[in-house]
Amino acid sequence: MSEPINYEAVLADIDARIAKLQTTREGILELMAVTGGTPGGGPSGKIAHDAFLKMSIPDATKKYLTMARQKKDTQTIIDALEEGGLPRSVYSTVYAVLRRREKQVGDIINMQGDWALAEWYPNYKKKAASDESGDLEESAKEAEELDKMAGDKKAAKSA
Repeated sequence: MSEPINYEAVLADIDARIAKLQTTREGILELMAVTGGTPGGGPSGKIAHDAFLKMSIPDATKKYLTMARQKKDTQTIIDALEEGGLPRSVYSTVYAVLRRREKQVGDIINMQGDWALAEWYPNYKKKAASDESGDLEESAKEAEELDKMAGDKKAAKSA
C-alpha cells in the first residue's frame, strides 16, 4: 500500500517557496523604487549612465522608446541618448539618422514630429513619397535653424 503523506514536510516545502517568492517580491519593489516603476528606466525613471554604450543611434533610440513606452521628440531623444552614454549629437544628425531608419527598416516612425515604434501603431499610414520630399526639405531647414540656435547659445555662454 501507499505510505501516508507527511504533511509537515509538505508545509515546510510550501514555507520555503513562500520565503523565496517574498524575497523576489522585495527585490522587484526595490528595483521599481530606484527606477521610477519601470525596470531599466522609463517616463519617470532615470536612464542608467551606460544604457546605450556600444549602440548605434537607431538601436539606442529603439531601446529608449521601448523603455519610455511613449512617443518622444528628437531633442528629448538626443538628451536621453547622451544620458545613457552616447556622445552628444546635433539635432540634424539624429533626425536624419532616424528618418533614414524609418525609410529603410521601418521599425521607428515619425508621427507629426514625435518618434515612436511602428509596432505601437500597426495601422499608421505612411505619407506618399511626393509629400515626404517636401517634408524632408522643411525638416532639414528646421534642423539647420535649431543647430544654428544651439551654436548661438554655446557662443553666448563662452563669451
